[in-house]
Amino acid sequence: MIKFFRKIRLKLLSQNKLSKYLLYAVGEIVLVMVGILLALQVNNWNEERKDDIRASNYMRRISEDLDRSINRSESLLKGSKSILKSVTDTQKFLERGIELNSEEKEIVDDAFLWFPRITYHIPNMLTYEEMKESGDLYLIEDIELRNELAEFHSYLERVEIIYEKLSRTIQSQFSVYNSQIRAYTDPETLDITFNYEFHNLTKDSIFINTFSRMTLQWRGVVHFMDQVNQISKKVKLKIEREK
Repeated sequence: MIKFFRKIRLKLLSQNKLSKYLLYAVGEIVLVMVGILLALQVNNWNEERKDDIRASNYMRRISEDLDRSINRSESLLKGSKSILKSVTDTQKFLERGIELNSEEKEIVDDAFLWFPRITYHIPNMLTYEEMKESGDLYLIEDIELRNELAEFHSYLERVEIIYEKLSRTIQSQFSVYNSQIRAYTDPETLDITFNYEFHNLTKDSIFINTFSRMTLQWRGVVHFMDQVNQISKKVKLKIEREK
């Protein structure tokens, strides 16, 4: 093709047809520019197609992350509510000041078993973190959705810090509980039992006041995990509507 154009140029020059040569040269330049523009457009189309594929894959994975967040937060929320109830019931029994029946003792034992075990391995958004680190957040074209994901990711980080503080607060109170409660573990069944004089606990105002604060800690656990669950569902619904 290059030899073909060269022959035409040489022929026009040899015939002293300068005007035609200039017109031809301009046409050749225009042809080259059109070719370059077409090549750039094709390249842009290819890049846009690749971006569309990547964006689609990212959104699918974000949706899967949100599904996991919903399922995990619902599981943690259910467990946290159960612990909160056993802790608040135990506080009522302590303030009531009378001995426990068998059913109430099971509730108290359950509270003593679970109240120090705050799980702060909360759901995460790994795909969003990957997009943020790789500079691919621009692939989420919906600015409102992008902002909601950013806020949710930031909220998860704050909740994890809060849970860690709640856990440390509970751990710091162990000396009060250790003075009144002794735990036994069966090495075969791994069952845990507790030995305590409930009548003595009802007379110990420091113990009751300290334990009562556990209801506040677990109320916080339930509240923040419920928020994680609700936000996960909200963002997931927005993604589903845009499909």
